[in-house]
Amino acid sequence: MSESNLPKGWEIVKLGEIVTFLKGKGLSKNELAENGKSSCVLYGELYTNYGRVITKIKSRTDANSGVFSEPNDILIPASTTTSPLDIAIASAIIVDDVRLGGDINILRDKKTKKYDNVFLAYFLTEIRKKQIANLAQGSTIVHLYGYSLSNLSVYLPSFAEQKKIAKIILVASDKLDTITSNIDQLIQLKNSLMAKFFSKDEQYRQTVNSENQQLSSKSELVFLEDVAKRGSGHTPNKSFTAYYHGNIKWISLADSSKLDNRWISETKNKISQLGIKNSSAVIHPTGTVLLSRDAGIGKSAVMKEDMAVSQHFLTWTCSEKLNNWYLYYHLQFNKPLFERVAVGSTIKTIGLDYFKKYKIMLPSMSEQIQIAEILNVVDDKIDLLKNKKLLYQNLKTGIVQQLLTGKLRVKL
Repeated sequence: MSESNLPKGWEIVKLGEIVTFLKGKGLSKNELAENGKSSCVLYGELYTNYGRVITKIKSRTDANSGVFSEPNDILIPASTTTSPLDIAIASAIIVDDVRLGGDINILRDKKTKKYDNVFLAYFLTEIRKKQIANLAQGSTIVHLYGYSLSNLSVYLPSFAEQKKIAKIILVASDKLDTITSNIDQLIQLKNSLMAKFFSKDEQYRQTVNSENQQLSSKSELVFLEDVAKRGSGHTPNKSFTAYYHGNIKWISLADSSKLDNRWISETKNKISQLGIKNSSAVIHPTGTVLLSRDAGIGKSAVMKEDMAVSQHFLTWTCSEKLNNWYLYYHLQFNKPLFERVAVGSTIKTIGLDYFKKYKIMLPSMSEQIQIAEILNVVDDKIDLLKNKKLLYQNLKTGIVQQLLTGKLRVKL
């Protein structure tokens, strides 16, 4: 957007015409106090704890001197050790009298009533990100000085239109925050249920299902080898193209991001029957449970169709005594354990001997199925909310871009 196609009623101003530039005052993590007298923001929290709008302050301190937030302030980090693009983020703080730590650029209103800080924070981050990044200086440590932002041009509609746009953005953000909170609560519920279902301590092996009926605590500790057939895989010689590009889905390290999502149905690479014949790779049946034993240690999934795997994975084809989904969730619960027992300097791995001796608590088949169903229902709800969140994120991104550039106008 340029002056020639500026939306009707909008104006171009230099940032230095509407704000003054201040810096926060040094505040270390050691000065934080859980029940401190003052709320505060550390510069690192602009990257980790806050988004475009700061409505709730997460840290407190007993320090009673420094620089404090005022109405309509905007905060921008003053340094980073990563990419200049990372520093180009602005946060509107709508909480007053918050102590602002060092390495924070503060954009303070000159009382011109030209801008709304929520609108401007989004405009700077979404529309002026590259320009701000180009103003940063340094290589190992990248610095952004407030004075360098003075001549940055911003496009502003009327104050009333900015307020209306900001309100729309905040409503969309609140909706996303609610969905995220619901996802987090379900994940906590799932983790709590898995802890009760899969702990070896009998006192934690009792829980209540969706119909408030107590699950049996009777179970047997057995070798996994006795109730499931262990397998693995191989990588066909990549020098022979005929071994690849077939119709057999082959799970490799390239598919690591697809794991821990229950089913795995697609793979980046496929191999041919010739590749199977001329290697140690085998085709595992639908429903086989797999686990990554080195890179991405402990990640697991259930095959949605017949598939092969590389040597980086272990597989278990369950007997009639073991439900595959019960095993999947058992492995999910024990992922931290697998990460701890892995050994190696450059690349950590779990040796086969470990799983030859691996034991699993085995309740009756009916209880295994019931446990698996309960956890699958929770995962269904999590997946539904994640898809809903993605939809809202995409809608919000598109709408915000149009609102901030005047392509979509609001009625006043």
